[in-house]
Order: sequence, then C-alpha cells, then structure tokens
Amino acid sequence: MDIAIVGCGDVAGQYAPAIAAHNALRVSAVADLDADRTEALGRTHDVPSYTTLSDLLSNESVGLVLNLTSHAAHAEVTQTAIEAGVGVYSEKPLALDAAEAQALVEAADDRGVVLGCAPYPIEGDAQKLTWRLLADGRLGTVRWGYATTHIGRLTEWHDNPESILQVGALYDGAVYPLSVLTAYFGPVTHVEAAHDARLEADPGDDWAPDQTVAVLAFADGSRIQLSASTYVPHQTKQFNTLELHGDDGSLFLENTGETEAPADPAVEFARLGTGYTPVRQQADPSPVGRAAPVAALAAAARGERPVPDSLDPRRAAHVVAVLEAIEACADGAGPVSVDGPSFSSPATPPTVPAPADRLSSMPPIGFGCSRFRDGTYVDLTSSIETALDAGCRLLDMAELYGNEAEIGDLLDAPGRPDRDALYLVSKVWNTNHAPKHLRAAFDATLDRLGVDRLDCYMLHWPDAWAHRGPLGELKDRPTDEAEALTFPTDEEGDIIEADVPLSDSWAAMESLVEEGRTTHLGVSNVGRPELRELLSLADIPPAIVQIERHPYLPQSDLVAFCREHDIAVMAHSPLSAEGLLTEPVLHEIAENHEIAPAQVVLRWNVERGVVPIPSSTTPSHVIENLDVFRFALSEADLQRIDELADPECEPR
Repeated sequence: MDIAIVGCGDVAGQYAPAIAAHNALRVSAVADLDADRTEALGRTHDVPSYTTLSDLLSNESVGLVLNLTSHAAHAEVTQTAIEAGVGVYSEKPLALDAAEAQALVEAADDRGVVLGCAPYPIEGDAQKLTWRLLADGRLGTVRWGYATTHIGRLTEWHDNPESILQVGALYDGAVYPLSVLTAYFGPVTHVEAAHDARLEADPGDDWAPDQTVAVLAFADGSRIQLSASTYVPHQTKQFNTLELHGDDGSLFLENTGETEAPADPAVEFARLGTGYTPVRQQADPSPVGRAAPVAALAAAARGERPVPDSLDPRRAAHVVAVLEAIEACADGAGPVSVDGPSFSSPATPPTVPAPADRLSSMPPIGFGCSRFRDGTYVDLTSSIETALDAGCRLLDMAELYGNEAEIGDLLDAPGRPDRDALYLVSKVWNTNHAPKHLRAAFDATLDRLGVDRLDCYMLHWPDAWAHRGPLGELKDRPTDEAEALTFPTDEEGDIIEADVPLSDSWAAMESLVEEGRTTHLGVSNVGRPELRELLSLADIPPAIVQIERHPYLPQSDLVAFCREHDIAVMAHSPLSAEGLLTEPVLHEIAENHEIAPAQVVLRWNVERGVVPIPSSTTPSHVIENLDVFRFALSEADLQRIDELADPECEPR
C-alpha cells in the first residue's frame, strides 16, 4: 500500500526506512511545512515532496496517511486526510482535546476510513508476558500500582524539544503506560487526585508543567499512581516502569513502551514475602518495529482484516480524555470523571505461543520434578517454586517421585498460575499397569495434586512389574519400604514382572482420555520397537514420548520416527550426562553467545524440536535454564553439538 508521510522530522527518519523495507508498504509521497526537510526525505526515498497535505492529496493516490507532525498539529492533519477519504495512522496523541479526539473517531466512522493511533506497546513481548501473568491470576486482585513516564530534561538530549515541552510528559509519555493499563484493566473511570508543578528554575513561558502525579481509578477497581515528568533525568531507573501489586503478589515491567529490544530482565514477579524473580519468555522474541502498526492498519484499509483492537482509535480518544481529566483535577476540580466512547480490549495473548509442530498447549521447556540425584533424594520444593515464579508452565511429575502432594500444595498457594495456565504431566509406575491399579494410581495422582485433570498421563516405562500395593506419597515412607513397593524383587534380587499385556494397560489409559480426565497420553523410556508395538494396538496413540536425550545421546532415529508419527518428544535428563557440561565445544559456543553451557544444550533441544525438562536444586540455575529464548544457535553451532553424539552411550 502507498503510504504518504506527513511530518518529516526526526521520527520520520525512524518510520520511513521501516516502511520502505516492508514487503506490503511503500513510501509514495512526503509533506512538511519545512520545504528543506520534505525535499530531503523525498530525495532519500525518490518520491514527490510537498509543503501541504492538501497539495499532496490533490496530486497523489494515497492508501494511508502517516501523521508524524508535531503534537499540536495531529488533529488538524488527521481531519484533513479523513475529509479527503484517506485513512490515517497518527503518532501519539490523537489530539490535545478530548472532544476533538472523539470527533476524529466519529468522522472516520462516517467516512468509512480506517483510523489508528500510536503507541502500539501492548503488542510487545514484555507487555504481553505481563498481561499473561495477570490473566493467569498470579497477583490475585490488583489493587494498586505505580506507573512512571519520566522522559527527562529534553533540552539536554533532544534536538528539537520545544513541541514536547509545550505539551509536557503527559501527552508525550503517559500515553505509553495508559495504553498498556487500559488493555490490562479496562477504561479509567475517574481521576481521584492529581498535582502538577513546574520544577525547572527557568521554564519557558509556554511550557507545560514538568512534573505531574495522579491517582487513576480503573473500571476493574484497581488504582494506579501515575507520575509523568520532564524534570526527572532521562533513563533513570524509573523511566517507563510499571509496578503492580495484588493480594497475592507483585509484578514489575521495566519499560511499558519498549517493543523491539526489551531490557533483561524485562518482567519480574514476586510472591508475597519474597523478592523479585526474573520471568523468562517462553518463545523466541517477536520485535515490533515502526512498520508493524502501519502494516496492520493498511491491511484493515484493504479489507483484509478489521482494525486490530490494539489500534482502536476509541482507546486513543479515551487516553486523551484521561489526560484532560488529570489536568482538570490538578487545576483544582477535585475528583474528575472520565467520559468517552467504549473501546474493545485486545484478546489476552495465549499463555504459551506454540509452533505448528508442537502440541498446541505444551510449553517449549519444562521442569523435571524427580527427587533422585546421584544416589540420594533431594527436596525440590524451593526449586519448583522458583521455576513457577520464573515463568515455567510445564511440570513433569510421577507417582514414583513421591512429591505430588507437595507439588499440589505449591500449586494451591497464593501467587501460583491458574490451572489452565499450566501443563501438568504425571506418570504411572511399572507396578500399577493392571487396569484397576492404573486407574487407582491416576485417581491418587489427581487427589495429591488437587486437580481434576492432567494434560498428559504417561506410562513411566512400557514394562509391567508385580503390584505390591498403592505407592502413596513415597517421600513420606522410609527408603527401604519405598523401594520394596516400587522395585519388587525375588530372592535372587531380580525384578518380578507382571503378566499384564501392554494392550490392557493402554486401553485403561485410553479410557481416561475418553472420560476427559487427561488430554493427552504418553510413554516414557521407550525405544522404536516398543513404540511400534504400542502404535499398532492403540486406538488413541501417544501424543508425547519422553526419552533421555542430550548431545551424547541424541536418539535422532527415534526422534525422527516420532516426528513421522506426529508424536512430540520430551527430553528428560538433558543436562545430567557425566562430563557433558564441561565439554569444550559447549563452553566455546556458550562463550560466543555469553551464556552458560547448560543453556546451549537446552537451546539445542528446542531448536531440534524437542521439549527439554531440566531440573536443578540451585535457584539461579533454575532461572538460567528457562532463559533460552533470547538467543539462537547457528546451524554451525547445532552441527558441532550434533557431532558430540557417542555411539556407545546407552539410555540409563
């Protein structure tokens, strides 16, 4: 689509190259009151240049106007384009007057043209991650928060600060947190209190207040203290931050406006009584550049899609009404109601964005809950808490691990994700393969976890052993008693097998799916022969196969076989092979990416389409293991790791 840029200042230098590089957009003409600026930008992109929008629209065929003029000119330029029957994407704010902003929305509707307004922050990775955490119920009811937009002393760093200083940080900066907050919590109903001041010793005569503080009440009952400043220095710790506090915990978003290169950590979470834990993104980054909202609005103008809710001009008009109410309240009007049109809230992003080649609801990495470490048992309570705080959504459990009741208590505690945000896997032990024992074991697992369904229930091994009674919560039993229950042996110490056909066990598993008590079935520690047998007899085939997998033991043939049969592969023990994490190749790759060798191994699994489920008793390692989506391995890296395969390495 042909895009006409109106306003050829600094920000046009950011938009124009992005539009020119987009495969569905083209800079077709430019306009600016400053003839030198418009001619310079026109020459750069080899397009006609004009000094008025009216002349441009009279002489050019335009699909969309990109309004990059000064704040005070936004409304007039947008109105001119709408009257000419051309849609507009405007830089923020939509207008400096609430009635004028509403009139623009109505005019666009009357003319049947699209209208959208910056900013577009709700599409950023960090903003969506924060939103998912809120939707998952991590904070409980949010009652208070702090939003800052401290854009700094512009005369010290901005080449042309006058237009911003005239409108102040409210109209230039506060639109970022307000765009995010109205997506999270709905419209602002009223401004409860506000104060503004001029703190600079010698402000300009027509400069807006350089510090404003307001308390905003939102439709859902939450209240946010907003601070907007052109006095607080640029890029302080409180630049564009958002901190939210609920009954069950707190969230911190480092920058409400950043959509291309968020800080690390960009989002942090704290349960009540604990410090902040970095929350790790569970998908590769999706930077949102300058061209993205223009392209989305252009697609709407072509009739290919509706105007995205995140670009709804009614939200932009509401934001202007909020800013106007803050000014009125600060001028002494007392609490001020915010009126205006209703707007659509964007749909909450999915908990875990999933590629087409993975089960749609399964996260790309998880946490293994086995307590067994180097011949002894460890307490994983703190590690599982840390994993959940850091964004882990997949827990791999088993009745053999003996800690399902403990995990159930963790999941039921305040500040935990809602059940629907989690992917819960458990496994039936070998001694419970007989159908009645298998169903009893499944019931006991649900009871211990305090849930009414699993996402995947697995056979821990395909082998059936003699039943010695219900396992219960094994961690509460003496070790000798637990091992006698789980590893039945004869007088010579050999395992006593049970005469339970795999077909009978699997039929019992299938009945759990048919009853809606588990979504998927799986099998662990299986080879190709056993998997072929299972596929031949199953009415409901396994959705997941869990195997030991790491660079020494990639099991590539089995992984390929699973992929041929649309079976997802989960890698247990991805880091535990002796000597793996001291491997020179892994250290070299890790050093090149400024990460840890463990992250290299986990990312290798992810890039090979396998879901790793690492475990650790060290909190910093738990967080580090989840942080494998801010970098990518090259094909050369992957090949070097593949070459570590050891033909003599056997599954344990």
